Formats: sequence, structure tokens, C-alpha cells
Amino acid sequence: MDRVVIRRLGGADWRTWRELRLAALADAPGVFHGDPEEERAYDEARWRTWAEEGVKVAAFAADLPVGVVAGRVPADRAGAVELSGMWVRPEVRGGRIAERLALEVVAWARETGRPRVELWVISGNGPAERLYRRLGFRDTGEYELHPHDPGLRKYVMAKATGAG
Repeated sequence: MDRVVIRRLGGADWRTWRELRLAALADAPGVFHGDPEEERAYDEARWRTWAEEGVKVAAFAADLPVGVVAGRVPADRAGAVELSGMWVRPEVRGGRIAERLALEVVAWARETGRPRVELWVISGNGPAERLYRRLGFRDTGEYELHPHDPGLRKYVMAKATGAG
């Protein structure tokens, strides 16, 4: 694989954000919160605004977008950044792209003075659990049933950023 470049996206990158978000929803229906048909119908202004909320980070190989993750500060998480929407194209998985994407969200959280990064992971998703543990995320004991599949349980992992 060519050298992978990790880059934060802005409003001008709305097409890239849209492409990656819709590809993630198509690849893993039910895993990500979102309705593919509804999101496909969003107009440019909506995608631009969404791209500018929090941080969106993309991975590029040979100038082609191959992965994405988002970070935001939800009102109900005591100032923590929520890492969400992590996705890497199946044909390039295993090359530590997800690790680099996640670390960029942690860096953004630290730069913005946020004390920790949290994420929800589905129980039994071994690759995701191993990735986040390797990066220093730990289980907080908080969990709930997945909204799209009550047979799945998801739980919160968190990592201190060293900020704040």
C-alpha cells in the first residue's frame, strides 16, 4: 500500500466526508448510527456543517480516501470527546490506519483542552477492542444495549488525554 496520509477535514472537504460516511454505512449497516437513505439525501450545506462540527479525520492512500473517524464534545459527557464513526475500507484494513485515525482524535482532544476521549464499542468486536486497548483505552463499566440490535451490548472505553 502507498504511504497513508492522515488529515483533518473541514467544510471544504464535505465531499470526502460524505463519500467516507456513506461508504461506512453501506459496508456496516446497523453498526453506525445513521440512515443511509436519509444521509444520502442531505444537501451540500448540511454536509459542510457536519464536516465542521467537532473534528473529522480522514486517511488517504494515493490521494484516495480510505478511512475516517469523527470526534465531538457531547453535552452529556462532562467535557469528554466522543470518538465515533471509525471506519477503514476493507481492502486496506490491518495496516494501522485505524490506530492513526484514533490518535489524531486524541491529539485534537488534547489540543482543545479536553481531559479524556471516550468511545462506544460493541462487545465481541475483537479487532476494535484490541485496537483501543493497545492505544490505552480502558473499559469504564458503562454499557447499554445497541439501539439497532438489542442482542448486542455496547460499552464505553475511555483514555485520558493529559490535558485539562
